[in-house]
Amino acid sequence: MTSLITEDYKDGYYHFSKDLKDYPDCWCYVVWSARGPGKTYSLLRYYTGQGLPFVYMKRTKDDIDIICMDSDTANLSPYKDINRDFGTNIHAKGLHRGIAGFYNCDEDGNAYGAPLAYAVALNSVGKVKGIGLSECEAICFDEFIPQPGEVIRRAEGRQLLDLYMTIRRDRVRRGRPDLKLVLFANANEIWTPVTDILEITDDMAQLEASGQTHTVIEGRGIMLHRITREECPVLEEKTGGIYEAMKDTAWGRMAFGGEYSFNDFSNVRKISTKKMQPLYKFIYQRREYSIYLRERDAVYYITLSGSNAPEVYDLDKENDQKAFYMDVVLDIRSACIDGRAVFETYTAYNLVMNYKKLFAV
Repeated sequence: MTSLITEDYKDGYYHFSKDLKDYPDCWCYVVWSARGPGKTYSLLRYYTGQGLPFVYMKRTKDDIDIICMDSDTANLSPYKDINRDFGTNIHAKGLHRGIAGFYNCDEDGNAYGAPLAYAVALNSVGKVKGIGLSECEAICFDEFIPQPGEVIRRAEGRQLLDLYMTIRRDRVRRGRPDLKLVLFANANEIWTPVTDILEITDDMAQLEASGQTHTVIEGRGIMLHRITREECPVLEEKTGGIYEAMKDTAWGRMAFGGEYSFNDFSNVRKISTKKMQPLYKFIYQRREYSIYLRERDAVYYITLSGSNAPEVYDLDKENDQKAFYMDVVLDIRSACIDGRAVFETYTAYNLVMNYKKLFAV
């Protein structure tokens, strides 16, 4: 039987342990792909094999309830395939609404010993503060990019980082190594509250456009990994049926190719500001953007290039958020729909087109 610890990096699947080995100084690992390379499996295998407890996070309490429906007739635990492949008998047991532990179990399903890991719902973060989790080496938010139609809350990025700091603070006080934050997802949507609060949306878009697989954001200790077919040949094992029918559609490029094919990047590019008039400036996520207008064809350009625009909106201030929406956003959104707006970054595009997802106006 294959060992939990010994991993073959040439088996065609993704291995989280290799990212840890190659980028040991990072504190945050953001990994996305098409379906199928074994992201969650690899993390469970690594931490369980090393005997290191961790937090496995899902979005809702219902997600945790489903994980706890762990029996011979209904087993949706993330450890199901680990148990099958390595002969383990690890099952989830509820501890509180939205919180469970993964335990070694005997043949009758009775748990013994300390939890190997904890399953936590993001919307139960407030309840976690009363549970000591400082022994956990990592938090893994699985499917941090929501599925289409899934309800997400604007505050979930803050909730995630609040939990991270709660656990990290106790670890630091005890002199333990820094807590790892691991974010796994399929490539459904490049902007989320989590990518927004981490301020990595543009970095992810740039990595996607570059054709490369890895990057570390300079000075921030955040590693981005876009898993490709070349890296994980298992992603090539898709033939016949739905693959042949859907591979060239937007859904197919997302599901089989790991592309953000439902995001519109057509308005995101750099253009010259020559013969353009600066109209406004605004500050968002510590960066100052300028809004230019080319009068001959009424094209707006939102760019990080500086300007002497007289009016500045600070989007950290509630009054400026509302004024910017009324004075600027509605006009530029209308221009974008008409093909008359260009954005240097995807963050700026998303800000205009999805303003009410970001701010209460």
